[in-house]
Amino acid sequence: MNINLSDVEYLAELSALEFSEQEKQNFLKDLDGILEMVNQLKQQNADENNVFNKSHNLNELREDVVGESLSQEEILLNAPKQRRGCFSVPLVVE
Repeated sequence: MNINLSDVEYLAELSALEFSEQEKQNFLKDLDGILEMVNQLKQQNADENNVFNKSHNLNELREDVVGESLSQEEILLNAPKQRRGCFSVPLVVE
């Protein structure tokens, strides 16, 4: 599937954005590249035996080691506001 300049202009209109002609050309090039990558993915063999990357063995993970950590007081020193030992943030949902 090829994308053309009118497609880029249509997408800009849908998203209520305005672009210069140079920006439209850049988006056209970028979108063409994205569609090319999608087409390459479609052509890949994705049978059950080939789906996962077998470059590592899941049993060969690093050991979980406990390290030094900051105290609650040290962490809250960076907080603009705190309440009862926790970060206090503005309400975002009414």
